[in-house]
Amino acid sequence: IWVHAASVGEALTALPVCHQLKRATPASAVALTYTSPSAERWPGGWPVDRADYLPPDLPGPMHAMLDALRPRLLIFSRADVWPELTTAATGRGVPVAILGATVNPRSGRLGWPVRPLLQSMYAAIAYAGAVSHPDAARLARLGCSPAALDVTGDPRHDQVLERIPDGTVLRQLAAWAAPGEVLVAGSTEPTEEPLLLEAFAQVHQQRPAARLLVCPHDPGPRRCHGVAADARRRGLEAAVWRAGSPPTAASCLVAERAGVLDDLYALGALAYVGGGFGSHGVHAVIEPASFAVPVIVGPRGHGGDTIALLQAGGAVALPQRDPAQALARSWEAWLADGDGRVHAGLAARRALAAGAAQRTAVRLLELMSGKLTADC
Repeated sequence: IWVHAASVGEALTALPVCHQLKRATPASAVALTYTSPSAERWPGGWPVDRADYLPPDLPGPMHAMLDALRPRLLIFSRADVWPELTTAATGRGVPVAILGATVNPRSGRLGWPVRPLLQSMYAAIAYAGAVSHPDAARLARLGCSPAALDVTGDPRHDQVLERIPDGTVLRQLAAWAAPGEVLVAGSTEPTEEPLLLEAFAQVHQQRPAARLLVCPHDPGPRRCHGVAADARRRGLEAAVWRAGSPPTAASCLVAERAGVLDDLYALGALAYVGGGFGSHGVHAVIEPASFAVPVIVGPRGHGGDTIALLQAGGAVALPQRDPAQALARSWEAWLADGDGRVHAGLAARRALAAGAAQRTAVRLLELMSGKLTADC
């Protein structure tokens, strides 16, 4: 079974489905390919039989990969479907599927001249498990056969709901987090960190025990030390954390460490998820939601999960105007209203839906056995 996942998010989406497939067919090997260095650097690697970069999407490399792996099934995770690989696989009779399939409404693939060029590729997809009905409709516009389409929900929800936090990481920060409620700011972009610090400076004046844990989307040393220095200029005690127990005197901590954000959300009384002030959209909100932690996001770039949390009352969105002041008000309001914060966190968790991984795995097993036709 060959699974291609562009980066970490796509690989995490595929994991619960891979686990189901391995349990059902333990003799089947699972190979994972990716294109992002972040997937290569993922702590602990991936629980598959083989993982490596995918070569360029050209006929020679793709046929060489197919010769080497000889897959019974090729699966793309999310949206990263490669035309030459799809063509080469279907030409050999290998069924091609998409799991956790999603298509951004603003995707260039939906418009002219790209859509006509890719239509035959999508028509060759034997199974596409879409995360929502709108995504299924966009896949149909791209060329997927109605017979191949299935609305499964998002397998990534299963991954976060089933995941057990790393107790080692949490114990390292337990003493630091103990004095007061923590806001975990995850996947923050450079434009967001100043407004987080400005808001925290206001909250900290009223609640000296409050804590801020900043986890930049790109946690390089220069970036992290720059955020800490900015916090100190605002009169906040700040430190950069990579491992071990940080100083408890630091009310602001900047995490210079990749691959641990999912665990760190467990420390939060509330969370801020970055990306909502940029052009790429809000990052994953489902990790804090899985811990029943209410979420604050920026004013734009809201994907399906963010919208679901906002509609359920498990998240709030900041306005475009004076966002630091609005963040400070929301932060203070949720700290002052413990019951309201708990209800919002539970609403966030209820917005997640389990079962997509199992439904997807069942359909993929049918495809492998020939019970689900690959004729689109």
